[in-house]
Amino acid sequence: MRRTKIVATIGPACDDPQVIANMIRSGMDVARLNLSHGDLKTHRQRIQLLRSISHQLGTEVGIMLDTCGPEVRLTHLTQPLTLNQGDIFILTKTPEPGSYQAGVTWDGIFDMIEPGHLLWIDDGNIVMRCTDQQPDALRLEVVVGGLLQNRKKISSPDLTWPLDILTDTDREALLMGMQEGMDFVAASFIRSAEDVVTIRKFFEENHFDVFLISKIENRAGVENLAEILAVSNGVMVARGDLGVELPPERVPWLQKDIIAQANELGIPVVTATQMLESMTHAPRPTRAEVSDVAHAIWDGSDSVMLSAETASGLYPVESIQMMAKIAEDADNRREFMTRRSLPITRVADAVSRASAEVAESLEARAILTVTATGYTARMVSRSRPSVPIIAISPNPGVVRRLKLTWGVCPISSEDAEHSDDMAAKAIEAAADYGYVAEGDLVVLTAGVPAGIPGTTNLVRVETVSNPVLVGTGLGYGEPITAPVRFQPKNHEDLPDEAYIAVAVDFDAEDKEFFAHAKAIIAEHSGRTSDIAVAAVTLGIPAIVGVQGASKRLHNGQIVTMDPIRGVIYKGRAKI
Repeated sequence: MRRTKIVATIGPACDDPQVIANMIRSGMDVARLNLSHGDLKTHRQRIQLLRSISHQLGTEVGIMLDTCGPEVRLTHLTQPLTLNQGDIFILTKTPEPGSYQAGVTWDGIFDMIEPGHLLWIDDGNIVMRCTDQQPDALRLEVVVGGLLQNRKKISSPDLTWPLDILTDTDREALLMGMQEGMDFVAASFIRSAEDVVTIRKFFEENHFDVFLISKIENRAGVENLAEILAVSNGVMVARGDLGVELPPERVPWLQKDIIAQANELGIPVVTATQMLESMTHAPRPTRAEVSDVAHAIWDGSDSVMLSAETASGLYPVESIQMMAKIAEDADNRREFMTRRSLPITRVADAVSRASAEVAESLEARAILTVTATGYTARMVSRSRPSVPIIAISPNPGVVRRLKLTWGVCPISSEDAEHSDDMAAKAIEAAADYGYVAEGDLVVLTAGVPAGIPGTTNLVRVETVSNPVLVGTGLGYGEPITAPVRFQPKNHEDLPDEAYIAVAVDFDAEDKEFFAHAKAIIAEHSGRTSDIAVAAVTLGIPAIVGVQGASKRLHNGQIVTMDPIRGVIYKGRAKI
């Protein structure tokens, strides 16, 4: 089972509805729309297409909008230019078409850049040095050449652009996202907790509950990481810009540090950028890329992200299929996963960890979490249990948001009013989706009273089966699974296989039949009845006073009986 989630970027390569459908079938959990590329109308159409196709397929896909953030980009470049070392290029407010000139999205750059300052373009693939500064133009000398294209991002190792964390373009796009019911916002170039609060305030003013993912991709974000995580719902290790803003050799250990801090808080962490980059043009990734993805998962990533591979590459579906294969294999190599000592600061943390430990100790089929906000499921996920986490929520938005969290299979179900009803509904929902079956042992964790966020305080162990019959257990013996056998007419005709004896009446001549049984089910009640005394004398577990046993059970039927609790289940139940 694949537990690591896959985020895939939507772009021109996957505008075909059939491609989108195949991407969902192949394992896309969350679809990312990059607001730095494309127009508002196109983004809206893509969201609507994603929702329509996912509903047709009977599944849910999370929608993530990735903001432009405080960035500066090239404009007015009418065609790609090949630049060589030593060439002169002009950034100006009034570029001439067809020349070695271009505009920029922010005029403040003309005041900030001084002679000697370096400019990195297209994630540092092209490097230029300022040789002359004018109020409306910068004269630049190419230090590292390459193919220059329009709308490429400009940054500087010497400066940080003093721009608002949300551009006007971002605000307009996010308003559209609210109208379309987006699930996540990936906020670019987060520099401080104040940036996160500013974005939250924008959503609060528009009465929209946002799941905010802070992208760590600059020096300020790294320096203020702890305060940023404290006010974020999730975090993204945006390795592309991080490796431009900081020395690239720092990226591997920064990735590990960001993931570790996010894991400790129990917030989902996405590792992104160039994970299968070669698949933008090749049908298979490099071995280094495969290793990179696996190690990001073993570090503790909840999700791994595809960018150009699916947005503009030649193999969008194949990229997701490959990512899914790598993730599933890595998930199954638990010996390589980083183990952390996680802090417990509240009751919900302790209960969530306990549910994971109980499930693993009992080899349960699944952990069922009933959650109003997704918090319980994320806290259980934090422990990285080997058992699947089935999150049941009445809120479709919560179901989609949990698509980003490691190990969680979120499903929708009606709300529950009390703990017994909650357990029954959770088990029923998980069984309907095929995650559990009759006879499975499951661990249920939830908050009581139901529906109040942050009150996780309950752990229950349940068997996915209703008892067939109930009686009085004699108080000793392990659970037993075997076929039931009735008293034979011929006392010499005893079954050869192990069996559970069903007694309607007790006769001394039947003593040999009972003596060969693994356990006894008796219709007669009372701990001092003849059959009860015989069972104790023979040292055989028994349940007495089981009304209707002879009519509701048939010869050879497999049952599981718990002689301590006095309950009998159909089939092979784990109790």
